[in-house]
Amino acid sequence: MNESALISFERGICNYCYDWVKEEKKRRIEKTNLSWRIFEIKKGKGKYNCLLGLSGGVDSSLCLHYCVEHGLKPFCFSVDNGWNDPKADENIMRLVEGLKVPFQKIVLDIPEFRAIQESFIKAGLSNVEVVTDHVIRALSYQIAAKNGIKWIISGGNHATEGIMPDEWSFDANDLKHIKAVYGKPIKKIPVMSLVQYIYYRFIKRIKKLNLLDYYDYNRTKAIDLLKEKYGYKSYGFKHCESFFTAWFQNYYLPAKFGYDKRLPHFSTLINSGQITREQAIEALKLNLDYPDITPDLPIVNDFLSIPKGKHEDYPNSQKIRNWLSNLYQKCKS
Repeated sequence: MNESALISFERGICNYCYDWVKEEKKRRIEKTNLSWRIFEIKKGKGKYNCLLGLSGGVDSSLCLHYCVEHGLKPFCFSVDNGWNDPKADENIMRLVEGLKVPFQKIVLDIPEFRAIQESFIKAGLSNVEVVTDHVIRALSYQIAAKNGIKWIISGGNHATEGIMPDEWSFDANDLKHIKAVYGKPIKKIPVMSLVQYIYYRFIKRIKKLNLLDYYDYNRTKAIDLLKEKYGYKSYGFKHCESFFTAWFQNYYLPAKFGYDKRLPHFSTLINSGQITREQAIEALKLNLDYPDITPDLPIVNDFLSIPKGKHEDYPNSQKIRNWLSNLYQKCKS
């Protein structure tokens, strides 16, 4: 693991694995509340009682399967930022047409979106996926509020995503940071400020549910189920349903920062019993799989020559966000 990711060992086990186990114990307790969560969602009085963003990936696809299985009324959407793998888009349509759920495809203003992405690469920052993640979250709350939906279903899960060094990422919710890096007014891309988030979360009372955390989620079994029921097609490594994400994760990060996201991903799968340590070691011997298609951004050809930057060097709202988060946790306890 890269030296910038703080790591310590006790009895040969790293702190990330210990933290994963602690959270897993909490998840297993919460898992017993699935029936109550479904009941809460079904209390929604609108045309739809939950919202689900679809990427064509395994996690969100399985969430849709479970939503329909439980008799929920989901409204689904996807975001086209110009980088979608056609196989992922096909997966989305197979599911929404097969399950007959309402669906909206939202196409972003590609020139502005790519200009913001380029600004992060020009700044030499590690998490150039902040922009995509922020837009999806902003749209989730905006669509939910517009349709009177109180629950956002997320494919985020502890079983396959429970380990990731903080130093390898940055908070995608931080609009102040995105604006500072871009250096221009954002005119056409959906965004969400901290005040807007507070409004959606505490005034409109929109909640998020990581549905897969209520199951013993196994990614391989999930793919088999989706293939059998919906003709799902695998697109490769985790989060590679986007050409840009595949390039970012499997080329940009390792080449520029030495971050190999397979390490935390495989570590998570080992902890959840989906692969063995020996299998992970063998898999790490293989070359990273990234597409032949290089993102059509002029700056990508020179990204290695750009000095490394730090997210913390740009204005952000992390202090106030952390303070509010701690205050919220104290009020809950």
